[in-house]
Amino acid sequence: MFSGRLANILQLHIWERKTRKLKERFRLVFENMPMVGALSFDREGRILHYNREVQKILGQGALLKDGDWFTRIRPAADFQKLLTRTWETGQVVGPGEWQIQTPGGELRWVLLTLVPVKQDEKVEEVFCMLVDITSRKQMEEELRRLSIFDSLTGLYNRNYFEQKIRQLDEEGVRPVSVIVCDVDGLKPVNDCLGHRQGDELLQKAAALIREVFPGEEAFRVGGDEFAVILPARDREAAQKACSILMETREKFNRGHTVIPLSISAGVGVTENPRRSVYDAYKQADDEMYRDKLQRCAAERYDIGRSLMAALFRNYPHIERHARRVKEIALRLGKAAGLSTGEMDNLLLLAEVHDIGKVNLPEHILQKNEPLTKEEEEEMKRHCEAGYRIARCSPGLTQVAELILQHHEWWDGRGYPQGLKGEEIHLLSRILAIADAYETITAVRPGKKVMSAEEVMTELKQGAGTRFDPHLVEIFLKMLQEENGDIFP
Repeated sequence: MFSGRLANILQLHIWERKTRKLKERFRLVFENMPMVGALSFDREGRILHYNREVQKILGQGALLKDGDWFTRIRPAADFQKLLTRTWETGQVVGPGEWQIQTPGGELRWVLLTLVPVKQDEKVEEVFCMLVDITSRKQMEEELRRLSIFDSLTGLYNRNYFEQKIRQLDEEGVRPVSVIVCDVDGLKPVNDCLGHRQGDELLQKAAALIREVFPGEEAFRVGGDEFAVILPARDREAAQKACSILMETREKFNRGHTVIPLSISAGVGVTENPRRSVYDAYKQADDEMYRDKLQRCAAERYDIGRSLMAALFRNYPHIERHARRVKEIALRLGKAAGLSTGEMDNLLLLAEVHDIGKVNLPEHILQKNEPLTKEEEEEMKRHCEAGYRIARCSPGLTQVAELILQHHEWWDGRGYPQGLKGEEIHLLSRILAIADAYETITAVRPGKKVMSAEEVMTELKQGAGTRFDPHLVEIFLKMLQEENGDIFP
């Protein structure tokens, strides 16, 4: 009998040791579970156990205040009802998405599970597990945003535009007006200045639309096409809004843009619930194209003239330079015996030779000090930019090649093509001398004024290297006749 009791005691002791080990293992797992916050609490909200991960989510301060952590879960009233039901029914509450306010005031998303722990069929405590899913929710929100927003302009995209039309049709909202806008001349801007400038033009158009329609839903429905849906607005109200849009565009162009923003627009309306809002969109689209056709072709497509006017308006020193170069080129061209047609092209070249500078940053165009090597390389690209712009402009195509060549040198060390001698067009060679003479004689801040003798020496040194030596000879003779200064 004694040995039997001893065996039972030993067995009980072994079980107790195993139980302690299991409890210790459970405690270690509970306290160190990665990515899963865990705690248990009683009916008063007093926290009985918690692990390290839950401290990161709720904050140590919340854990020390009994019941305080309840108030951090949003929506608080719904969570309180859930807790009451859990205590009453003793049923497990499966994972649900809730928001928790951190001690710093930030709202984070968690996946929350409640597991009641019973003793004698009565719930003694509730075990709560929290998984931070904020990153996942942010990714879901970003995907949702990408599915309905245009990434370039920030307006709603075509997909959401179609959804909105279906929603308005299902709800039977009438009248519904639609304004359709199209950015004129986007392709020439892309071709001449590059897609970055084209994208900026689209962003400016989107900003303008947001400014005029701050409380309405605006959409980018195509490459250069935008739409605004105006629920409960009749044609008269929509026409008035469209007029405000065009007036605001004019103010915008007068204000601060180098590339003028030209917009064609149309209005459509549907009042019959049996007809889709899409019909109003088609009306507006057709009216927009009629507006585009009625506009002056020069306003829409002669991008070169528009850019040149904007460049002169924003940088008066470039306009002064072009005007003086034109005067010099006129005299040198006559002295060189150019024909009337050649003179016309030379004067046009003199006026627009720096048009490619619209692509340069403002700090380079405004700089009085010598350019850095990086800035010089960027400056050199204005010849090619000017060539592309002139090629896209009906009034400038005849001087496109001349613009490209006006910084080539007689000895082949110029840019961008490294042409030499008579490979360079005669008019570009004439302009090179006129351009250089204006630059070295112009009075500018921080620049030493050269004497007539110094100017002539500079030109003589450039003959045969930078300039056509025959044209330099003609120009120097002309200067002597003018007493060394073309501008008395």
